[in-house]
Amino acid sequence: MTPTLETPRLRLVPLAERHIPAYQAFLASPRAAALGWAALPHEAWRSFAAMIGHGVLRGFEPFVTEARDDGRAVGLCGPWWPDGQREREVKWHIWSDADEGKGYAHEAARAVLRHVFGTLGWHTAVSYIAPTNARSQALALRLGARQDGIWTTPRGTEVLVFRHPQAAP
Repeated sequence: MTPTLETPRLRLVPLAERHIPAYQAFLASPRAAALGWAALPHEAWRSFAAMIGHGVLRGFEPFVTEARDDGRAVGLCGPWWPDGQREREVKWHIWSDADEGKGYAHEAARAVLRHVFGTLGWHTAVSYIAPTNARSQALALRLGARQDGIWTTPRGTEVLVFRHPQAAP
C-alpha cells in the first residue's frame, strides 16, 4: 500500500480517481504537448490507471502531489520502474504553469528520495530527463544528482540519465 508523505507545504498521496481530471487537464495542455506527452482524456485515464497498476505489480507507484493549504493537485512525483525501463526512476511533473517555480517539485522529490532509499531500500535511483528540459535538469542537480550518460528509451528517444546519491537530501 502506498503511504502518504508530508512536507511543510505538500502532501504526497496515493493516486486516486479524484485526481484524474487534473491529470487529464495537464495532458491536454500546451505544457504536456511541449514535452511530447499530449493525450486525449481517455488516453490520460488509461495512463493514470497504468500508474495505479504499476503500484500493484511493483509494490510502489508515483504520488500525486497536493498543496496542503487547499488540497489541489499540483503534480506527480515518485518512484517508477515500468517494463522496458533500464533502472528505477524518481520522476516528477508539475501540472500547471501557475505552480511552476515555487519549489514544489524540489520539496516533493526530496521526500520521495528519502522514501525510496529509506523505506523501499533502493541502492540507486535515476531520473530520465529530456535534453531540452533545462528546468528539470537543474532540479536534478540541485537534488545532488549527477549526469550519468544518455539512455535510448524503447521508443527510440534519447534522454539524459541523472543519478541520485544514496544519501538522500
